[in-house]
Amino acid sequence: MAIRRATAADAEAIAAIHVAAYDETYRGLAPPEVFEGLNLERRTGQWRRFFAEPPPDAAAFVIEPDGEPVGFGSNGIDRSGILPIGWIKAVYLLKRAQAQGLGLAMMATLAEDLAAKGAREVRLDVAVGNDRAEAFYQRLGASFLSSQVDPGPIWKSPTRTYGWNDVAALASAAGRVARHG
Repeated sequence: MAIRRATAADAEAIAAIHVAAYDETYRGLAPPEVFEGLNLERRTGQWRRFFAEPPPDAAAFVIEPDGEPVGFGSNGIDRSGILPIGWIKAVYLLKRAQAQGLGLAMMATLAEDLAAKGAREVRLDVAVGNDRAEAFYQRLGASFLSSQVDPGPIWKSPTRTYGWNDVAALASAAGRVARHG
């Protein structure tokens, strides 16, 4: 399995996965108008901007088990507090690539990258109703931290924040579960 740091050359492939996986995951949860605004052109533009002017401490990774991208993940660091907190911004896998250990490998990669950047804790947000994702993160030891409404810009979705107090423990747990199921 290959997980590698994404580059600007991956913007279109990541955008295509983003649109397809978002549709597979959120169709029926998000209002229909959300899907009109989240198209390939818009996502490609967002990812091109990400690579042209990357946010500080942000990274994206691509999953290519057979040389074809089937998923991606991204992260960043919030340095506004006393200690830096790592944020997993996205983990998207096409349905055909799920339940193969790829999400676990991506979580380990994202956590290891955040640890290398100085984060000790990790957070992520999950849309309410994405029960499969919540169960996945809980299996990796995530604790529920809060509920809020994501401000959008297109979908003001109710979300739950989950977290790990030890980024190294998350990386280890994801790697261990990936190896042993």
